[in-house]
Amino acid sequence: MMKEAPEVSNVRIMKKMEGKLVVIHEEADAKKSRAEKLLTKIDASPDNRRETITDEERVMFRMIGLKMKVYLQLGTRGVFDGVIENMHLHWRHREVVKLITREKTVAIVEEIAGLLEYKSGGILVAIDRVPKGFSLIYYRGKSYRWPIALRLCVQHPCNNMWKE
Repeated sequence: MMKEAPEVSNVRIMKKMEGKLVVIHEEADAKKSRAEKLLTKIDASPDNRRETITDEERVMFRMIGLKMKVYLQLGTRGVFDGVIENMHLHWRHREVVKLITREKTVAIVEEIAGLLEYKSGGILVAIDRVPKGFSLIYYRGKSYRWPIALRLCVQHPCNNMWKE
């Protein structure tokens, strides 16, 4: 009788654990199906397609960017709203914008380049070493439209010193 009591309690514990596992599996399946539905919506949306450029265009835009005398200086504060706004202001009149950064290492420059590409919506053409530091060249894209938020800031001045 004494030996049977621990076995019975072990069986109860096992049944409770199995019940909990069934509930966890059901919740996981529900989350998985919901995530798959959301992924199909994301893949179907036309806005998610990134614009690409060919190698010939990349070489051409790189040469144009390196010859440009007009450039934006990326200061010690790094990427902030003023830099993005100035990029868009340059893109009003030109297809390519050239940024110069004085960072020393290539890894930091590549990180900054990726962040700028994401925040500005432009296409990174090239990262080149120049005597002043590194040159980042961005193309605005074939179907470029000036951002609405920037239009509002030009009409009513906003504070562009924010670093996100």
